Amino acid sequence: MACLKKALLVFLALCLAVPVSLLAENNYAIDTPTTDILDYGMYNLNFRLFSNGGILTRLDFGVFKIVNLGFGWETSDVIGTQDVSVAPPALSIKIKPYDGGIVLPALVLGYDGQGNFYNKSTNEYTEREKGIYVALGRETVIPGLKLTAGANMWDFQTNTVYGFVNATMNLEDKFMIIGECDNIHSGNDDRINAGFRIPITEALSIDLAGRDIGAPGRTAERIIRLNYIGKF
Repeated sequence: MACLKKALLVFLALCLAVPVSLLAENNYAIDTPTTDILDYGMYNLNFRLFSNGGILTRLDFGVFKIVNLGFGWETSDVIGTQDVSVAPPALSIKIKPYDGGIVLPALVLGYDGQGNFYNKSTNEYTEREKGIYVALGRETVIPGLKLTAGANMWDFQTNTVYGFVNATMNLEDKFMIIGECDNIHSGNDDRINAGFRIPITEALSIDLAGRDIGAPGRTAERIIRLNYIGKF
């Protein structure tokens, strides 16, 4: 409970900073990174509400012009009578060495240690973290439509490479449609996620999405994510 109070205080303090347009920045689709990056001095704070009373908190900062640093913190069973389960904080870094041009797409490199559904007994996430990743993306000829494709690897013993693709459609900064295919490798483990983002204020928005849609033998999950972007 003390940790939750501290998180709330941090959220309130950040909300006092200067807000910026949320739909103009899109560091993540749902689970996969885009090639967008926060400008220097900006931050992105979001809370994802998921199954079993879980909350995933993520905070990313624009520490340099082309570098973002952040951390994630997953807690489960927050709502209910069970003991709250807290996963270790996970770090992330995102570097954008190339903005893209007329011919070549934008390029980002990064590491993301945040997974989903932390398992205390194994000290691992049931849905594993991205690990190291590379992504290419650009806006298409359709205004507002951005496409991103990338590859990631978290298992450095087997060197197994996974893929991901995502698309975001920004409709005049009033509404955003989001779709992605994640964990692409063998076919059975692919995850299809889709949803939309609705701006509440200039800096605050809400995502409503479904995860793992249509997967054989698995149940799709409904999530809600609150996003806030500001600038110090």
